[in-house]
Amino acid sequence: MKKAFLSILVCLATIVVSCSCKEEKGNDAVVTDMNQLLLAENEKIDTLSYIVGMDIANSIEMNMIPMFRVNYDVMMTALVQALNPNATIEIEGETFTKENFREIGDKYMSNDLQSRIMAARGDSTATIYTDEKEKNIVSAILGADIAYSASNVQFELEHRSLLTAINDIHNGNAKLSNEFAMEFTRNYFTVVIPENNKKESEQWLAEVAKQRGVKKTESGILYKIEKDGDKKVKAVKDEDVVKVIYTGRTKDGKVFDSNRWSDMPKERQEMIKSYQPDQAEKDNPIEFPLNRVIKGWTEGMKLIGKGGKITLWIPSELAYGQQGAGQDIGPNQALRFDVELLEVTSK
Repeated sequence: MKKAFLSILVCLATIVVSCSCKEEKGNDAVVTDMNQLLLAENEKIDTLSYIVGMDIANSIEMNMIPMFRVNYDVMMTALVQALNPNATIEIEGETFTKENFREIGDKYMSNDLQSRIMAARGDSTATIYTDEKEKNIVSAILGADIAYSASNVQFELEHRSLLTAINDIHNGNAKLSNEFAMEFTRNYFTVVIPENNKKESEQWLAEVAKQRGVKKTESGILYKIEKDGDKKVKAVKDEDVVKVIYTGRTKDGKVFDSNRWSDMPKERQEMIKSYQPDQAEKDNPIEFPLNRVIKGWTEGMKLIGKGGKITLWIPSELAYGQQGAGQDIGPNQALRFDVELLEVTSK
């Protein structure tokens, strides 16, 4: 689907943890804890969810409303409904769910509509939609898009707090200043989350180490050899090239990368079926030199021979460290890889 101009808060965290801070006021709210807003009526609101709502609301007010000229009420109704991933949304004769959402989105967010939107920029009197039905459907699509995008963040969003922030911004009554929101976000993602991930990863690896058949290298990698392979054909040097099929998972079991067909996300499988049908239902082996991957892989691939299979649990310092990687791997997160070594080319 052609993406709306939505800029959701950077999604690198996994869970909300407590971190006390200096009391700060924002309109009629008082912040007594970094996790909660204490309103005048003593109603607590999750701070992080509220700030995500602020970010979404700013995108709505500054981009969606002026550019798409949406029906705000219709958009918000769809947004609220779509926060339930199993909901069915009905609007102007169209029925869509999370499963068929992109198909309907492509139907209405056409190149023709995009052209009309661009032509109307700077001209408040220009007509974008052919009729009210089209406007309402597009408004609902954008609202659902916001909700589905928000559901991809790596921490639990409290929906009431999120929606409160969106309505507060729309009505010009934010409970937090932008300055406080920025400082909270900076502290949360650069201090709280890395510390929390480090602690959780250490606990996870300590439990894995107790499992039967799991061994530990001097550097701290945990591994379990599922199949030794040909010990005469092994990677020895960092420059050696390996050909592998693998699946990478987080502590919680989420697949963040895989070239094994059965583990690929459905979205990727569907894309392959559409654009590379000859590759459908097949694994997609990859080759790389061991000096161009994370340290845990460089060391771990030397533990088995050609045809071998191994499970690796890699500490964050031998994986992606303090920086993390992409949306799925947070800072200081240990990772699991299930790897099949198909070929080894000595250099």
